[in-house]
Amino acid sequence: MGAHEGETTLPYAAQDPWLLVYAFEPNLRAASRIMARLRNYVVLPIAISEHDGSAELQLNSYEQSSSLLPLDPEGVQKWVTEQHVEVVGSVIVPTMRLDTFMNAAGLKSVDYLKVDAQGLDLDVVKSAGDRLRDIAKVQLEATTSSYRQYVGAPDKSVIVDYMESRGFRLTGEVLQTHGQEANLTFLRV
Repeated sequence: MGAHEGETTLPYAAQDPWLLVYAFEPNLRAASRIMARLRNYVVLPIAISEHDGSAELQLNSYEQSSSLLPLDPEGVQKWVTEQHVEVVGSVIVPTMRLDTFMNAAGLKSVDYLKVDAQGLDLDVVKSAGDRLRDIAKVQLEATTSSYRQYVGAPDKSVIVDYMESRGFRLTGEVLQTHGQEANLTFLRV
């Protein structure tokens, strides 16, 4: 989710031709740069959301910060970054629940779900519904600072509580973005 240009996932698909990666990138401009690179790397220009349908994608000056959530002006002022972030436009994009996709694609299980959805990581996980039980490992971003880059983005404690309530255990945490965010890794117990 939030594949951007495949920085995180494309190398895995390149190393293992038997690995099948579904990469979701709602920004069609970014998605088109990674489409058809590898036979086992399927790029879908949609956003995973809690609702099937469509939503407005806020296009930001720093492309990787584009989100379905609006920027939090106070949080953006406090956010420590080398990148300038401001909304430069918007576009309506298709949305799909993760369970809808898993069912339509005939996926019985998912070994690894990597989420980087700019403040909506927990919503992506929630969109798996009951199919979350069919996912073995989840990695998602969580805000660790007292301020948020996006309106409504949950903090780390909310994410950890939800994942534990769904049968996952936090097994790894890597701080990033000057300690304002962390990649959290959860395994099904």
